[in-house]
Amino acid sequence: MNRSIRTALCLAACLAAPCFAQSRIDRAKSAVLLPFVAGDVKSSAGFLDASRTTLLAVLKDEKVFAEVLSPEEAAGKDKAQLVEISAKLIEFKAGNMATRIMVGLGSGRASAAFDFVLKDAATGNTLWQKVIKEKASVWSNSASSTAQRLELPEKIANTLAKELLRGK
Repeated sequence: MNRSIRTALCLAACLAAPCFAQSRIDRAKSAVLLPFVAGDVKSSAGFLDASRTTLLAVLKDEKVFAEVLSPEEAAGKDKAQLVEISAKLIEFKAGNMATRIMVGLGSGRASAAFDFVLKDAATGNTLWQKVIKEKASVWSNSASSTAQRLELPEKIANTLAKELLRGK
């Protein structure tokens, strides 16, 4: 077989493998969004709650799963029909207005990174895991950190929804 044909086949197999590996996520199931944890990172007050609330709304709006539930709502449900979504805040930078103005070039922007894990509720097996990191726009939290608290959770939630819909 020609070397270039073998290379093309190997490349195609390597690129297709992640698509098949992610098919373990059954989006026909209901998702339980567990409370977010901060890990070893200090976050600004209310950031974890704002992130979780925003993610709950985005997952429902985008219809990523059949249903998106809180742990309280999922208490009486059959675990075989549930996946659990957990998130751990692994990085948080509040941003600095003075740095943005003095240095520029995107420095001083607020950023956050979460490690998201989807597990089968019945077996506890990890179905999917990914770190999602987002930065606020240059102009966010220019007057206060309220805009940052609204923008970062929305960016993270939208990125997670897109990743789950694409299956990556």
